Amino acid sequence: MDAEFLEGLWVAAQPIVNLSTGEVIGYESLIRGKLLSPWTSPAQLFGEARKQGLEATLEMHCRTLGLSWGHLHLTPDQMLFLNVHGQYATMPINPESIALDPQSIALEISESQNILENPEYLQQIQKWREEGYHLVLDDYGVGYAGLGLLLTVQPHMAKIDRLLIAGIDHDRMRQSIIIHFLNLARDQGVSLVAEGIETETELRTLQELEMPFGQGFFLGQPDPNPLTSPCPQVVATPSSILRALSFDFRPRLRPSDHSIFQKTAEIVYAASFPGYVLTRTRRIIAWNQAATTLTGWTQEQMEQHRCMDQRLNHHDLNGHPLCVAACPLVATIMDGRPHKQCVTVCAADGSRFPIEVLMTPLWNPITKQTIGAIEYFWPFENAP
Repeated sequence: MDAEFLEGLWVAAQPIVNLSTGEVIGYESLIRGKLLSPWTSPAQLFGEARKQGLEATLEMHCRTLGLSWGHLHLTPDQMLFLNVHGQYATMPINPESIALDPQSIALEISESQNILENPEYLQQIQKWREEGYHLVLDDYGVGYAGLGLLLTVQPHMAKIDRLLIAGIDHDRMRQSIIIHFLNLARDQGVSLVAEGIETETELRTLQELEMPFGQGFFLGQPDPNPLTSPCPQVVATPSSILRALSFDFRPRLRPSDHSIFQKTAEIVYAASFPGYVLTRTRRIIAWNQAATTLTGWTQEQMEQHRCMDQRLNHHDLNGHPLCVAACPLVATIMDGRPHKQCVTVCAADGSRFPIEVLMTPLWNPITKQTIGAIEYFWPFENAP
């Protein structure tokens, strides 16, 4: 696996399709080895590279090849879906020689890479978000992390693994799971992609379930010159087009949710000690005057922003970031019970100081769902 071999690698791009309209929204960059070589498939490629100590070199070369392909083939409204390995998260994504707009790049992060136990990787994911890249959670639904990973990473999209799509046309259990994922995705503001669609009956079933996007051999095989829009296998009817136009991935709050948030916000605003309210997608909707006095962040600066967007920027007492790792708010929302912890907080002037926080989940008794959380915090006088 020398320089000459690396030069022989090529991109097989596979389309990702809007299942309501047939439009190709982007392509996943899949790397293939030289034909007739012993390392043709990605598994063979990276397995051999690992043996030869060339995995980092191969990772960077694959990224560059994918970006070069995207630069030549993408239309302005399409994205390049690029796989990134957590072990090489700090390597450059977008070389200056190519400089594809980050808004045109969707970084696929595999659930199988044990993300929640890798704070450095989580920090890099947050950095990618700030730089404008789209975040895609790959292999969703078959890994160990589940909801915790969805809440922590807050991806723009999640790809449902082929294991849950195969045979969905005649499997009620799989259909039930996909319906659950669709409801959860709408609640969290995440777009879903069904991977591995290989038959027409699988496609039609997913369309009936209102799966927004899909990928698979039936829709288009990986190829250097793949299918372009629209995908002829997707039959776009007037009703499906209308559904696509009206489909909104932003979280929908029920009237009862609004009522609970409004009453909770009134309590927080009236409190004499710092506090705020946020939704389960971690968007702050109430920030009181006491919190402004303590941190310097104003109500206008905080409300309608996500709690992990460099304003609160919670760290533990050892300096490790919590907003992109073991976030106590995420733990509270997941567990549905109060959570108390000592952390450091970033003030508006850039200084940090220790606080004690108490987080309580907000529960909707009508829907029986945790819809958000309320946090109160105060200076921690005895912190080391």
